[in-house]
Amino acid sequence: EFRRVLFRSLFSILKSNDAVRDLFGDILGGAPRLAQVVTQRPHVLDAAIDPASLCSGSDETSYDARASRMLRDPDRFEEFLDAARDMALEESFLVGVRTLSGMIAPEAAGPAYAGLAASLVRATLAQVVDVFERDYGRVPSGRCAILGMGKLGSREMTATSDLDLVLIYDFDEQHPDSDGAKPLHAVQYYTRLTQRLVSALTVATRRGRLYDVDLRLRPSGGKGPLATQFGSFIDYQSSEAETWEHMALTRARP
Repeated sequence: EFRRVLFRSLFSILKSNDAVRDLFGDILGGAPRLAQVVTQRPHVLDAAIDPASLCSGSDETSYDARASRMLRDPDRFEEFLDAARDMALEESFLVGVRTLSGMIAPEAAGPAYAGLAASLVRATLAQVVDVFERDYGRVPSGRCAILGMGKLGSREMTATSDLDLVLIYDFDEQHPDSDGAKPLHAVQYYTRLTQRLVSALTVATRRGRLYDVDLRLRPSGGKGPLATQFGSFIDYQSSEAETWEHMALTRARP
């Protein structure tokens, strides 16, 4: 029944708008992945022929501004997760259409996809931190940063790239416990925060998945803590990291 409703909506859109019909024909002929998106969310075609949407910026500053409008202060965390997935799908579709139509060169698509991902990671981290602090408070002088590695870090993403991330944190070792109703030691605090972040980025909601996340470029690889303390990160890079790990770090950006 749901698929019938989707296709009825799609056919209605195609029947009523010649420009949309022409665009969908081009997509079917040259971009099967984009066509699949249309069959799941027909309304993305409307955005693709809207001059304001199609010509909107595809840099991180523009995506940050759109994220702040679309994702600000939802009543429930689940609503935020759905809104983030809606934004990712629609904006990624627009990047694909711009590339297919020649509005942007193929080499410009990578920075656009990476800018979108970076904005969504920032927005998701902010939302996760807000929810997390309600239960566990804050670690005095605690702070964390996410390093985008791989294609995210070098701004060479594609529409299907996963996210290579490393979360690095620091805190005052004289005051390691958080100040919330359920205090946690900083190590446990940032480990759990990282788990929440990865879950928020990867969990499948009714809107689908957001991104696949790979944390294996952290110093401990796939076996150790999910979050890395800043001092440990520096020590590892200085004394233990192999050449390929130094090379990977040259692509990193916060």
